[in-house]
Amino acid sequence: MSSTTSNIKATAVILGGTGELGFHVSTIFLTEYRSTFPTVRITTRDMASSKAKELADKGAEVHSFGASWDTVLSGADVVVNVLPTSVVKGINKELVAALLKNNVKVYFPPSFGSDYRVVDFPGFEMAEWPMKQAVIDETWALAEGKIKVIALMNGAFTSWVFRPDRTVGVDVANNTFTCFDPPTARFGVTDLSDIGRAVAQLSVLTVNSETASKIPDVVRIAGQNVSMEDIRAAVARVKGVAPGKIKALREDYPASQYRILDYIRIRGISVGIAEGQMDMSENENELVNPGQTLWKWKTIDDVLRGMI
Repeated sequence: MSSTTSNIKATAVILGGTGELGFHVSTIFLTEYRSTFPTVRITTRDMASSKAKELADKGAEVHSFGASWDTVLSGADVVVNVLPTSVVKGINKELVAALLKNNVKVYFPPSFGSDYRVVDFPGFEMAEWPMKQAVIDETWALAEGKIKVIALMNGAFTSWVFRPDRTVGVDVANNTFTCFDPPTARFGVTDLSDIGRAVAQLSVLTVNSETASKIPDVVRIAGQNVSMEDIRAAVARVKGVAPGKIKALREDYPASQYRILDYIRIRGISVGIAEGQMDMSENENELVNPGQTLWKWKTIDDVLRGMI
């Protein structure tokens, strides 16, 4: 893989670099994009964690989350924030001021996930999305155009589709599938490492003065857009079994069948999928990874093969 043909050398900082997404972003910068980013710093709450040690072994400068902003951000060209939005909300003004003070060129706020601008289903709201919008809008306002702020949205994490604690109705072990929405409704999914690659590549393009003007403030990517029918077919292919049954629940399925928080989560996501709010077919994939010449987007089949 070749990330760029330029001779740019830049410094990247990943805030929350040992988290679930942050670890993958950090790893990509430290490996596949190391020639462009010879200096990679990360922050973590646990300096002694196995992930922190692994990233340090790969060459990362590891800092405590409590370190001063000037220590962490000094000389930084690119800052990627993969901290929880709830954490960023309380420190955002201080953080943006520090970004400005240290002349950071490119900043990725915690926008990862579904497109918070279009997911809207009254009665089944997920607090995370309006919180993201508030934090990112505040960031743009505070940055005043002096920093390139890129909101990157990627749909769901591909691996979460198959996790029991994150599932949208997929039971791989029993080959059964449940959805409120039409089983043909599609939604975007992107692998964690591919999100890291997209962040790194956008960083390269934005730091490079020859390509910086081509990068919009909001970038949507999707490794794949899938429906419940697509997921069922993938499970059948990978497991070598007949396609399982999809149970489509009616719109008036009683909330009492769920713990209330699960109901809000599942029902809300389902409405978003059914109404096309989580379909990421319109995206900037070609800007980030033209013709998949830089990498091949990981598919649900790829994830399943690693599980089974």
